[in-house]
Amino acid sequence: MSRVGCSYNYHGTGRQVFFDTATHEILQIMSPVFYKNDFLNPVLDETNDVETAEEGTANAIAIQVLTNGYVRVNTGTEADKRNVVAGELILEAENELIFQCKLHTTTSDTALLLFAGLNEAKAEATGKMPIKDDSHATGTIDAWADDCVGFGVRAETSDNIYAVSCKNTATPQSTDTGYNLTLATDYIFEIILDANGKALFYIDGNQVATHSAAITVTDPLCWLVGGLITAGSTAALIDLDYVLFGQNRS
Repeated sequence: MSRVGCSYNYHGTGRQVFFDTATHEILQIMSPVFYKNDFLNPVLDETNDVETAEEGTANAIAIQVLTNGYVRVNTGTEADKRNVVAGELILEAENELIFQCKLHTTTSDTALLLFAGLNEAKAEATGKMPIKDDSHATGTIDAWADDCVGFGVRAETSDNIYAVSCKNTATPQSTDTGYNLTLATDYIFEIILDANGKALFYIDGNQVATHSAAITVTDPLCWLVGGLITAGSTAALIDLDYVLFGQNRS
């Protein structure tokens, strides 16, 4: 029996989308712009469409391309020093964007600060992580970025996965998705942005949050996955399987 499903109005976007009915992985978006990176190319550098960045001598670790097309982000052993992989392709919410990525964590993730989603492109893989390592009350994640939308975890506080957004330096929105980050478990994170800056968040095909005013619609965005450890000296590993997006042309 085929596992390929098709929706002619995928999550209300008006887009025809083909997807794996078992895993919820998007196979194809029928949109003017469609991009998918399975990381099968062994070269990742700034001459391609993927950029990497790390901080600190204990974090000067090359992003690894693993068997079967995984990219491994190693946080390194120094606290509060980020290590990220990001795209240099410019995206915009006003072009009605669908974004999806699949990842899992390995080794220890007890002090991991993780972000996976979309960040203002003026930062790309420079500056700070989109979200902060700060003193958080349970149920909140704070933002560094002027505009960002994605999924965040601060495992030192809790294993909860949050839907996070920040619009034009305003107070960040942070919603508990009801999912917890579990070691060596694959998650498919998905974000749908409409032309008004509304964000729908999905994990493994299930809608987990809605932020009605998530992001400035005209801000250029890039995808970004990264992490750091907030305490201790045990590195956490984030294995990224793929990223994809579809949107209208400008």
